[in-house]
Amino acid sequence: MVIGMRGHDFGRMQPEPLARAIADAGFRATQLAFTKAFTDPAERYMTPEALRGIRETFAGAGVALPVMGCYVSAGDRDDAVREDAARRYIDCLRASVSLGAGCVGTETTNFSGDDAEREDAYAGLLSFARAVAKEAEACGAIAAIEPVALHTLNTPEMARRLLDDVGSPNLRIILDLANLVTPQTTAPQAQAEMLERCLSAFGDKIMALHVKDGAFDAEGKWQNRPLEQGVMDWAHLFPRLRERCDGLCALREGVYPGMAREECAIMHRWNV
Repeated sequence: MVIGMRGHDFGRMQPEPLARAIADAGFRATQLAFTKAFTDPAERYMTPEALRGIRETFAGAGVALPVMGCYVSAGDRDDAVREDAARRYIDCLRASVSLGAGCVGTETTNFSGDDAEREDAYAGLLSFARAVAKEAEACGAIAAIEPVALHTLNTPEMARRLLDDVGSPNLRIILDLANLVTPQTTAPQAQAEMLERCLSAFGDKIMALHVKDGAFDAEGKWQNRPLEQGVMDWAHLFPRLRERCDGLCALREGVYPGMAREECAIMHRWNV
């Protein structure tokens, strides 16, 4: 797999120094969210000329662009909020073509209701997904949605349901296994079982992988930690991912300050 990282983990920079910093740390791919990674307002970078310039800058540094990040509330139950999210996401889909990004990625929306409410939230997410998939087909882009245990799209099986209900080849999945682990499923065997559920449900639809580590605090909240210092059993999970997803990019999410080179080396060690 190609080893990469999330661009804004280095803070806000102009494209050229950001591309250089990522490459200097040993990473060969990145996820770019313009609103988080760049110093100027995102709109400045959204013209065809600026997008081509960013594409050339990162290519010149040897850094691929598998994911353009677009943080929107895709499963919001407020129609107006969700429609605005779809509009902004579609703008990024169109931009991703000039940027040369493999896909545009988003999560859905935090969810804490009961099962009946989840069906309502899912209906809104389905509306969003159908709209953005239609536009993705029209402009030749890929929309990618990330399941998260605490969000509307909370299980591998729900992700498969969304893919089937939309029925578009231009809708795919970003897999962040840590986001599907809960305080009750941190044991290595439980993580392995969750990975197999993901591969069974949508293994052929994965566009990119997110890699992070951490632990749950006393209140059950996830706290990021450096790689190999949390609960994630990546040393055993990574080889299985390579079997099924070897052509994809594995993107470190949450690089610790001052540890980029070390964490890149750890990921390369898992990747052999």
